Amino acid sequence: MLAVLLLPEFSELEAALALEGARRLGLPAYTVAKGRKGTLALAGSVWTPTYAFPAAPPPKALLVPGARRPERPAQDPTWLAFLEEVWEGLEAVFLGYNAHLFLAEAGRLPQEVAAPEEVAEALLSRGYRVVPGGVHREGKVYTTRGGLALLGAFSDWVGKAVEL
Repeated sequence: MLAVLLLPEFSELEAALALEGARRLGLPAYTVAKGRKGTLALAGSVWTPTYAFPAAPPPKALLVPGARRPERPAQDPTWLAFLEEVWEGLEAVFLGYNAHLFLAEAGRLPQEVAAPEEVAEALLSRGYRVVPGGVHREGKVYTTRGGLALLGAFSDWVGKAVEL
């Protein structure tokens, strides 16, 4: 089961790619956020999460789409408690465009990451190593350059191509 974590002002594109990729692979998927009220996305749409944190079933994989200020929710104890609760049971964590900053703030980002240039600068200043390529896996965490690179990470995890 894939959970798509809807940070405030998240990337609709990355969330939709994940949900569609999961559908095509036959994986159950849902969206989750701090509450069930509508969550504003980057392009202006509003999504209502399938679950709020306390009611969400335990996922096997978690996708965190990029967002306007992804590090802010990681300073909120409620977001951190959800991450702590699901972390051990996760097989894979996928990070969108700048979601690295959420996991870095939460203290769970691996030392080596793939990231787009703008995010790479922020991560380098925090002591992380940025590796070339669109996707990099360290442990259960797949860091990506975002967008379509997420499909490559999914493909690696499930062992087959995700066709859109």
